Amino acid sequence: MRQTLLAILLLTATTVSANPTLRGVWEIASTSYDDEIITPREPRQIKIFTSERVIYTYYYDVSEQQPHYLSVGHGTYSYADGILRETIVNHSSPDLIGQIFEVTVSVSEDDNSFTQVVDLGKYVLRETWTRVEWHSSAARSDGV
Repeated sequence: MRQTLLAILLLTATTVSANPTLRGVWEIASTSYDDEIITPREPRQIKIFTSERVIYTYYYDVSEQQPHYLSVGHGTYSYADGILRETIVNHSSPDLIGQIFEVTVSVSEDDNSFTQVVDLGKYVLRETWTRVEWHSSAARSDGV
């Protein structure tokens, strides 16, 4: 169960593509499991995407008796036809290094948010991320 939750956190923390409109800094806006809304922890998780790499923060729960702690990971990724494929290069949990994950991603029309959906069989994880900062080489759709 802990590995499954860790994998979910990993997926939630490593989503986007080499598409220039996705490069930049993102912050978690909302999370739900089977449409049950989960309040994001503060400070909010962040993802930073370059042309080929992603670095992210996430919260890891050790146990019910110990508090969560902020962790980090990074990897390479590709995105095509709404599917993100990630390969983990470094991670706070060494067991995840080298693993490959796939997740469904949809980007808003204004390129300022994206939603990722992970079908885990028994339940579905959905997260929405909002843009905090544009990457310098990403062209904004509004010309700014």
